[in-house]
Amino acid sequence: MFDQKVNIITKSQYLQYLRCKNAFHLIREGVVQKPSTSSYGGYLEWGDFLQLCRNQFPDGTSLDKTLEKEESFKKTETLILEKKSIFHAHLRFNEFVSTVEYLEYDSEREGWILWDFRPIGSIKQDILRSFYFYKQVAEGMSLKILGYKLIRIQTKFVYPGGPINPEDYLLVEDITSRMESEMGTREEEWNSFQEELKSTIGQSVRYSFFEAKPSCRSLKTCLSPSHCAKGKETAKEIFDFRDSSELAKQWFASGYNSYESVPDSELSPIQKIQKEAHITGNIYFDRKPFETYLSNATKSVAFLDFESINPYIPLYPQTRPFQHIPYLYSLHIWDSEKNTLTHKTYLHEDIGSDPRIPVMSQLQKDLPPGITIFSFNDFFEKLIIQDSAEAFPEFLEFWERVKSMFIDLALPFKKLWIYHPGQNGKASLKEILPCFSTESHGGLSIREGQDANYQYLRLIKKQVTAEEKKRVLEDLKAYCKLDSYGLFLIYRMLQERLSVI
Repeated sequence: MFDQKVNIITKSQYLQYLRCKNAFHLIREGVVQKPSTSSYGGYLEWGDFLQLCRNQFPDGTSLDKTLEKEESFKKTETLILEKKSIFHAHLRFNEFVSTVEYLEYDSEREGWILWDFRPIGSIKQDILRSFYFYKQVAEGMSLKILGYKLIRIQTKFVYPGGPINPEDYLLVEDITSRMESEMGTREEEWNSFQEELKSTIGQSVRYSFFEAKPSCRSLKTCLSPSHCAKGKETAKEIFDFRDSSELAKQWFASGYNSYESVPDSELSPIQKIQKEAHITGNIYFDRKPFETYLSNATKSVAFLDFESINPYIPLYPQTRPFQHIPYLYSLHIWDSEKNTLTHKTYLHEDIGSDPRIPVMSQLQKDLPPGITIFSFNDFFEKLIIQDSAEAFPEFLEFWERVKSMFIDLALPFKKLWIYHPGQNGKASLKEILPCFSTESHGGLSIREGQDANYQYLRLIKKQVTAEEKKRVLEDLKAYCKLDSYGLFLIYRMLQERLSVI
């Protein structure tokens, strides 16, 4: 029977250690709770992706989902003795436990191949580290590990419609040679982890933000500043300085704990602007670049915001994995001569169909020709229209007509032509809007684009009741409307400052 008193260590804990040693101990000792994973995305498509992967192995054995954890470990051990290939194999060695998506037995070489299934487009370090963790547990169980293979997504795949052909969509990679070439690095990481476990058994852990290899990039992301930076918990603001990164940690180590405390001699011109704004409480505004920036804007201007989904399993013909598909836009049109603000919107409510043609058709009608279009980080809005035009040539003329009319309303805030101390170094619409208006996303049910993406995908996957669907659609429209209205408010604020300064 597995000793429940043993403080088990999972793959996620190991990865946490490699990201932040302090966080690993804080969570493991129950000092702080493990950060909750985002409720967005992922699992809505995971089941379908997993089935595509598993279909590649018709002889694999699946563990009964109703088994308790202890039974799963024992069943896995039995199947290993029988030399059966196993889906979702539960491995355990000493205090280490892991679940491998597929443990394949190679009868010719009398050994095992570790497989992982990941709905991603590229290989990250954490995948290699995960394989190494699996290897340590499996070899601890006396398994002979022959290789490492990964199934991920072929990002160049273009969905033709109908059932997805796994051979085109899935990319099967043998990463054994890469694992072997980086084995030295993986071993160093593992040995460091082992030493840390040994040295902290029964010992009180010394948490420090000042260790030789600092765990955190910023005190603002620290799980518990009261442990890692005791007595200096309030010094977070020096990490708000733009482009500070590693430098902020050096400032912190030097004893700087506020905007005022960092000497001007150590600051860039942009950082000096921030410091002055925070000390005085005044808004910084550089009139000169704005005169050029807004000089080409037409008298009537539009403010455009799209919401999209980007599923990793394509839903509509001629789309790629992770491609952004627009399903909603909000458009505010400001006529300065008539002093009128008009709102137009379109939300694709026919959930089962491709929204791109209806969205673009309506936008083409709603957007007056020849007027300036403001968006926040306009690369996204332009990409949406361009991708749609390339898929449906009837919109190519529309794209050619509007692509030169865009102005990025995020640019002045990125360049720090204007800065409000309430931004705390950030330049996102969500941070900027409350600084310059009475509006805020805080009161909405949907507060960010990632959640909007997730909510619409829920509708497509039919994971809502009819009543909830109606509410979600209204919430999506309200969220998108505030985004484009917020752009209008920021534009008007900039105009007013130009007129009085």
